[in-house]
Amino acid sequence: MENVNFVTIIVAVLGAGGLGAFAREIADIVSKVRRGVSTRETNRKNDIIGQRDAAIKRADDERDRADDERRRRIAWQEYAGLLAFRLRMAGISPDALPDGLEDTINPT
Repeated sequence: MENVNFVTIIVAVLGAGGLGAFAREIADIVSKVRRGVSTRETNRKNDIIGQRDAAIKRADDERDRADDERRRRIAWQEYAGLLAFRLRMAGISPDALPDGLEDTINPT
């Protein structure tokens, strides 16, 4: 046992035990885990972006709907004012406003 080379024995044990293959497998597993995490993060980011885009579209649609409703309401108010003016010019007093509506022409 005097001429025993411990380096040779360690290399032989590691080689026979498959430490090289084990190290490769660990590296492969780590790589797969990292890619999996990256894929999940990418999918999550894409989901968040899609949700943001959908929310922006809903907000834009609601703004457009509110603007359209405002334009229509103003047009009806102008038309009602024109009709009230024509009635007064013809000597007819318009009917009283329904309950709950404010009379801005003849405030009390």
